[in-house]
Amino acid sequence: MRQLILLRHAQAEPAQPGASDTDRALTERGRLEAVAAAEAIAAAQLRIDEVLASPALRTRETASLVAGRLSLAVPVNHVAALYLGSPHALLLALQNCRPTAQTLLMIAHNPGISELAHRLARDARGIALRTAGVCRLTWAHDSWDKLGTTQASAFEVLR
Repeated sequence: MRQLILLRHAQAEPAQPGASDTDRALTERGRLEAVAAAEAIAAAQLRIDEVLASPALRTRETASLVAGRLSLAVPVNHVAALYLGSPHALLLALQNCRPTAQTLLMIAHNPGISELAHRLARDARGIALRTAGVCRLTWAHDSWDKLGTTQASAFEVLR
């Protein structure tokens, strides 16, 4: 069984004229949201084998808070294609994950991450992950490179 946890980054500071969008940090509320997302993952008793995250500051901070709260023993892999990536770009990153990983955590941005949930799970139609929103998708197949060929057998919003 393969499980995919999709997490939208927590609330970030508003964009500032002349500043790079990739440098937007989390707000205080965002830091609390990231902790709440970690607690939702912990409550679902998920053991994460691999983490993929956008290199934007707000996703790096979200990943750091979640990883710390969950005491993850795996590194966070920052993948450039996840920064404001399309659902197709996110799917390609997932398909290249280690075959031994059973549970993946992806931390990225809307609209791509919510659109990916739509694409992968029939029950996810109409979902728009809020900041630090978390959902879990499950498949019976045995390989990440098959991801996207069938819809998930289960879909659940954790936060």
